[in-house]
Amino acid sequence: MAGGAEAPHIAAATAIARQRRAKQLRFKRLCCRGGLCDLADIARRKGEYCMRDQYAGDVSDVIKFAFLRALAGQDKTLGIAWYYAPSHDGRLDGRHLEWRDEKAWRALDEELHAGLANLPERSVAALEQAMIWPEGTLFHREPVPPRLERHVWGMRKRHALDAADILFLDPDNGIGGETEKHATLSEVRLLRKPGRAIVFITFPGRNLTHDALLQQLHERLSIETGTDNIATLRTNVSVPRAPDSSSYVQRQRWFTIMDPDADLIARAHAFATALANVPRVRAKLERWT
Repeated sequence: MAGGAEAPHIAAATAIARQRRAKQLRFKRLCCRGGLCDLADIARRKGEYCMRDQYAGDVSDVIKFAFLRALAGQDKTLGIAWYYAPSHDGRLDGRHLEWRDEKAWRALDEELHAGLANLPERSVAALEQAMIWPEGTLFHREPVPPRLERHVWGMRKRHALDAADILFLDPDNGIGGETEKHATLSEVRLLRKPGRAIVFITFPGRNLTHDALLQQLHERLSIETGTDNIATLRTNVSVPRAPDSSSYVQRQRWFTIMDPDADLIARAHAFATALANVPRVRAKLERWT
């Protein structure tokens, strides 16, 4: 009798699992056709921004931290998961400090501007000590470990940041496999909890239109985490190709928010409007539909 009662439930669960797997496979085939089997592949190949000491205080940090400060306001506890890589990667990136001399960047967030412009050194440790964080901000700076130690490291991260209402993941190259340069979807699932929003950085590639890439990103998150409450702030800043150059290049940085409430969405919209007023910057908030 008990076995007969369980059979329909098991069959239904099996059917749901098969449907989810089929959906994942269809999505993977779609991504691979677009050259996006791993959402981080393009960023990795391009050698994009990494959360290392050498990048502290770059223009990407201004956008990133200003956005997080706007989201947190005075009533949210912020948690920062650095995905820290202590070594220098040998690249010359991180040199874009032109924002220090532009009034529009100062007007965006004067307190942040002063804090970053006066860093005693370019390091993640110095960032943590800067007077730029909302009260009670939590940090996890333990370096990303080898793969076999990753789960225990992730559990320590979850414990250290447990009180955060907004948790920002700052891996080198966004969401991907269990490497030093990525946050994983399993870690995103581990860090989610009711009442918490998770934010992470993404670097869009060029294989597809950005609209298509954003659709794929949001769809993958929905499939892998089960949430449809997703928004992404798309930013594009023009920076000099070289010091004192009159030629500019585009730098795209996307910031995805999972599980935001209505208040966070309103704050994100307001920030996007303010950021778009900075010369040579574009910003737009996109919701998953």
